[in-house]
Amino acid sequence: MDEKAAETKGLSPLKPELDELRAVSTKSQMAALMGKLAGPGTIRAQSVYGRPTGWSFFRLDNIDQDRINLGRCAIYLAAGGMTLPGPEYYTETQFANLRTAYVAYIAKVLTLIGWPNPRDIAIRILDLETQLAKVSWSHEAMLDPLATYNPTTVGDLAEVAPGFDWSTFMRGAGLADAQDVVIDAKSAFPKIADIFGKASLDVLKARHAFAIVDQHSDLLNAEILAAAIEFRGNALGDGIYFGAAPRNLRAEKEAEATIPDIVSALYVNKYSSPEVKIAVQEMAENMRRALDVRLKSVPWMSQASQAKAREKLAKMRFAIGYPDHFDNYAGLDIKDNDVYANHRRSAEYQWRNLVRRLDKPFDYSIWSIKPEYATFNYLPTSNTVEIPAALLVPPFFDINADQAVNYGSAGTILGAMIAGPFFTKQGLSYDTSGQLKPWLAEEEIAKFSALSNRIAGQYSTVQPLPGLHLKGDLLADEALGDLAGLQVSLDAYHSAVKGTKGRLLDGYNGDQRFFLGRAHMWRAKFVESFVRSQIATGSNEPPFMRVNGLLPNMDAWYQAFEIKPGDRLYIAPEKRVSIW
Repeated sequence: MDEKAAETKGLSPLKPELDELRAVSTKSQMAALMGKLAGPGTIRAQSVYGRPTGWSFFRLDNIDQDRINLGRCAIYLAAGGMTLPGPEYYTETQFANLRTAYVAYIAKVLTLIGWPNPRDIAIRILDLETQLAKVSWSHEAMLDPLATYNPTTVGDLAEVAPGFDWSTFMRGAGLADAQDVVIDAKSAFPKIADIFGKASLDVLKARHAFAIVDQHSDLLNAEILAAAIEFRGNALGDGIYFGAAPRNLRAEKEAEATIPDIVSALYVNKYSSPEVKIAVQEMAENMRRALDVRLKSVPWMSQASQAKAREKLAKMRFAIGYPDHFDNYAGLDIKDNDVYANHRRSAEYQWRNLVRRLDKPFDYSIWSIKPEYATFNYLPTSNTVEIPAALLVPPFFDINADQAVNYGSAGTILGAMIAGPFFTKQGLSYDTSGQLKPWLAEEEIAKFSALSNRIAGQYSTVQPLPGLHLKGDLLADEALGDLAGLQVSLDAYHSAVKGTKGRLLDGYNGDQRFFLGRAHMWRAKFVESFVRSQIATGSNEPPFMRVNGLLPNMDAWYQAFEIKPGDRLYIAPEKRVSIW
């Protein structure tokens, strides 16, 4: 919050890193710095305050449960190199103006830190990243859990992708002793390594200098921050920068990034309660029972597959509200007058904690999301549904409110997390133990794919912006899981109220209130730049499609509101996507 101190220090906090970078004279030294940035140089707090992670040609995405050897953790190494949201940003005409703004932003940053030939270098950086974008996998391809799980050794990587010094990279990341990694876009690795091998060292160094500043722009002086706001906020639509977010908001987000468990504990103490946790746990068990009934009658599953699905459901864990323990950050040095160094030390601290996982059995008590964020997650390897505390407060959930609305709002999210593993390509790729091992028969996969293609076709006709269609193939997986979750939540609501669902409140019966709860849950508003980014790169449905795209496929919705042919969202029965 000390704006005067930030202005007084100016760019001086960057000096040690920039001096280290300027001293680089070989590609191996450059690989070591990339490893440092990919490992201990990047904050990994589970919050919406995520900074771009594409600066390194290869990203250390996480150290987490191995998808095959479930008792251990694996190092997940990803193809990287793009600092814009996805490969289409470098090639498609609709993003031409944004590429121009990106070059201007790079040049501005390099000018501010006194880097030579900033405009020329900025153009060459964009050209380099465009080369990387052209060999990167599409977002659709990256959704395939089998194709993106490729165990290998560091030694083998050196053989198949020889243009990059892997041992030095791993040493820079603090993983000198690591032998095994899991890589994602396998065919892209040798191509990216080749691009690195042929790239100018001057361009690589300038790009890394830009990355250091870009990563910490909100911690530096007003001039650097203004450049970040102009590009990341106003051009790209990053919410934390958009319209110059107030300093107190950015300060709070920095606390969430650097000492997230302290913020989480404060949030839980103030806004959560054991009563809510118990109520939602009961709601989850109602949905487990409702889904178990539904799984007995999935028409495209054999009895053997239905039995496997029911076994997986029975083993599913529900993590509701908040984890059992929080980190107290013993050993992390936080100083009142050095926000930049605090950030750097926190990044190193978080990375050390991740590296320690390699020597221990996988800890099933670890959450992947923070309780203060109204989000949700399903972890396929541990077969765990996570519903954090922030999703269990009004307007999403109110323990004193009408059950129909609760089941229609937060309940449908919980339902999607419980039912999704049985009706998404991602979920069907993991067996009853959580191991990456598809369990449907070939003919069943074909029937499931037909369902997926049908809902993808529906979504692909929608244009949120003129001429910009949704990518149905990218959204179909989540849409099918959402659709299943809606039905399961509705079933569970009917069971919970034991035949009183027709009771009127404010003139609406129970089913109507359920669907209105769903609509209220997904009210949202975004700037156009964010919408474009979400449509181009995101596998998450836009909020309005979680209502208007899904409910017209549910017979119960037609009955609740007496929807008839000619009404705007009407879909003929034979064209609706029906899982059951």
